[in-house]
Amino acid sequence: MASEDTFKEYGDTYMLAHERYQLILDELEQHDIVKVAGLTKTFNVSTETIRRDLEHLEKEGTLKRVRGGAIPLPTNIKQTNFVLREEQYQEEKQSIAQHVLQFVTEGQCIALDVSTTNTEIARMLATQFKHLTIITNSLTIAEELKSTNFTVILPGGVLRNSELCIVGDSAIQFINGFHIDLFFMSISGISLTEGLMDYGVGECEIKRAMYKNARQVYAVADHSKFNVTAMLRICPVDAINGIITDAHVQAETLKEFEEAGVLVFSAEKQSEK
Repeated sequence: MASEDTFKEYGDTYMLAHERYQLILDELEQHDIVKVAGLTKTFNVSTETIRRDLEHLEKEGTLKRVRGGAIPLPTNIKQTNFVLREEQYQEEKQSIAQHVLQFVTEGQCIALDVSTTNTEIARMLATQFKHLTIITNSLTIAEELKSTNFTVILPGGVLRNSELCIVGDSAIQFINGFHIDLFFMSISGISLTEGLMDYGVGECEIKRAMYKNARQVYAVADHSKFNVTAMLRICPVDAINGIITDAHVQAETLKEFEEAGVLVFSAEKQSEK
């Protein structure tokens, strides 16, 4: 039986604590502030419960508590809307998607978490392969692959509208039941000291589940993600098989990563072969 702290009342239903945390962060993202009084009314729980929630999220590094509520962490760059991100670095994402093809074999089971880069990868895979199994929490990727012969698997869970993706404990449990050949992990920040990082508690937990159950893991990220800090750590850079990026990463940065034993596959390297 679940513990009393696992579930919280929300109107006449019950909500997983993880899902409530995500709703609090969504509210914070939209309004740049959340109030204890407003959250207690929204979730129909006590003031003490909301204060514990905010304390938990602050310890996770996702917000900063202030008197009467919480605000975003001022030192973190903010996650932008999925539709807006899709317009950024489009050429670089296409280059990354092209590189990904060399790592894929017909018939494999591949995990793609929600991102604009992985959406581009899905489009590229559809042009080059006939039979793949794709596990994804992205509704956009599923839509892109609807006319292929691929087996597309979507976990059940909670819909995060702003990112067009599925998150939640049920989705994580579902992913844990698979043996994945390749996971292409999208991230918002890469650092030799801080590791691979991203935003959104729900999305990051999905990434960790895919990472945990994959035989090989490659981070996919354009040059703007290097030496950038995001809000949540996923794993160290040396815990994956390599990073696939575009041709515009600075030579000094490439050297630093290679000296640290981290494989970086870039357009520049491929053109030299």
